[in-house]
Amino acid sequence: MRLSPLSRAVRGAGLVLGTATLLAATVLPAHAAVTVTDLGTLPGGTSSLAYGISPHGVTVGFSDNAQGATRPVRWSANGTVSDLGTLPGDVGGSAFIVNDSGVTVGKSVGADKSEHAVVWRQGAAPTQLQALPGSVKSRAYAVNSFGDIVGFSATPENVYKAMRWTLNGNAVPLPPLAGGTASSAGSINNLGTTVGYSVQNGFQNAVRWNPDGTPVALGGILPGDDSSQASWINDFGVVVGNSFKAGKFYDGPYHAVRWNRQGQMTALSPLPGHTGTAVYGINNHGVAAGFSYSPGGVYHAVTWDENGAVTDLGVAWNGATEAYAVNDAGTVVGSVTTPAGVLRAARWRS
Repeated sequence: MRLSPLSRAVRGAGLVLGTATLLAATVLPAHAAVTVTDLGTLPGGTSSLAYGISPHGVTVGFSDNAQGATRPVRWSANGTVSDLGTLPGDVGGSAFIVNDSGVTVGKSVGADKSEHAVVWRQGAAPTQLQALPGSVKSRAYAVNSFGDIVGFSATPENVYKAMRWTLNGNAVPLPPLAGGTASSAGSINNLGTTVGYSVQNGFQNAVRWNPDGTPVALGGILPGDDSSQASWINDFGVVVGNSFKAGKFYDGPYHAVRWNRQGQMTALSPLPGHTGTAVYGINNHGVAAGFSYSPGGVYHAVTWDENGAVTDLGVAWNGATEAYAVNDAGTVVGSVTTPAGVLRAARWRS
């Protein structure tokens, strides 16, 4: 996930949806000063991945440990890694995002594979967030500066229901679009607007929930696709997400899209020679982070500037790279794949 911030000012009752525009593929060279850093793992571990980064450069994600367990971790701004811990009795987990106060959210996983949405506050053990009755799968994907958290909780039948947790931990379900059967929330901004998806007739549709919880369809399904989802929203109401074919995952391929504050959608171009893109984060300067690829090919981490010009971050690494989040300083986090095929958390700075 997701994404990442998930934050981001027309806040009216609806959106004016424009015709999708495909940007010409303007490719910017990776700045000579851009560097990529392998953030490493917990002691004895081999693989890791970074999902989120705070305004201060604190990064969160997961790493395996010497026993092979997947653990939720935090990398300090100077790169020191620490295990965030899990709920009592649980054996693993992942952290998805950290806010400017160091509050982190994610999941804690039991030996039976049950998943519990959790929040880590600085200096404290993780706290479980309220789930739906009988749920064995809940995740917290995003937290804003005020401590509002969003994600999902699944019913006993594994139907996802978007959730918002208030600062005191109370759960507030976010309804799907009219006629919808399932939903999930991936991001919330500092104005309290949430984005994610709603399932209608078996297909995902990108959705925005206003601060009062009212769902608004974003659209965003490109010709040839049948589904869409919104990954992240910045504090100016600009949203990024993906258009895709249900059941195909990245082989579809995915197509990265962006909605401006008026709700008009633009498709974000891949690198030359690529056919697929995916986007999971956007900062308050309008810089989005994700990756460009062709099915079966090597993934390249990229950023798109506010005008849609794409920069290849993958040239800084010999192997596959993926970007998942970018903070307002322009620092990007995600993953690189080593020549041996091992996934490692990574950070790009300029």
